[in-house]
Amino acid sequence: MAIEKNPYQLFTLEILNNWKRQNVSYIKVEELSTTNNITFFELIPDSELVDGGDTDILYPIDSEDVDDMLLPSKTARFLVHDIYLDELDD
Repeated sequence: MAIEKNPYQLFTLEILNNWKRQNVSYIKVEELSTTNNITFFELIPDSELVDGGDTDILYPIDSEDVDDMLLPSKTARFLVHDIYLDELDD
């Protein structure tokens, strides 16, 4: 039986810099789940708020809030799905 590969990876400075080079303007933060008192958030580049959900927030890519997502946290993890990396690879 094949083991499924996790399609998410932690948000890094390399990903942020790559997005900036690709002229990403905003990052949408969407709550995925909470496990063992850690909340997991998905970061989606240049997404829009479609449904007006209470847990979705847009941040300008150059904001201090996005920089803070790079810092280690005991209660939060910021993840990026592989599909947002494939299209941005140079």
